[in-house]
Amino acid sequence: MVVALAAMAAAALVQAVVTDGWEGVRHKIARLFGRGQPDAAIERRPDATRDQLTAATPGDLATVQADLAAQWETRFADLLAEHPDGGAELPTLVKDIKPNVTAGDYSVAAGGNVTATAKSGGVAANLIRGDVHAGPTRPGLESS
Repeated sequence: MVVALAAMAAAALVQAVVTDGWEGVRHKIARLFGRGQPDAAIERRPDATRDQLTAATPGDLATVQADLAAQWETRFADLLAEHPDGGAELPTLVKDIKPNVTAGDYSVAAGGNVTATAKSGGVAANLIRGDVHAGPTRPGLESS
């Protein structure tokens, strides 16, 4: 149970730090690890996670995501071992930070960023309904 909960929280965190709401995610994580008080050291860790994810090349992204999720899984498992009462808080946190995504037959509806990637000669496309805001896809990149 603890391992599954830690893994679920880690996966949600790794997904959430690259969304528009990541600032709120880092504060929620810091309060959880600080047992109600913001923990500055922990608050910097989601920033480092985000930096590593945004710096990853498309070919390395899955590996980087898996490595970061494993690191966070260990952190969450350690937290639950030290503070078993955190087991009641963690599912609520996961629900709060998990990006809102729905997938169906050849479609995805998301309350955040979606990237379509084609491999091996495939084709990728996105249909957008609603407002579109374009900008650099990674910090430091300029739009052409």
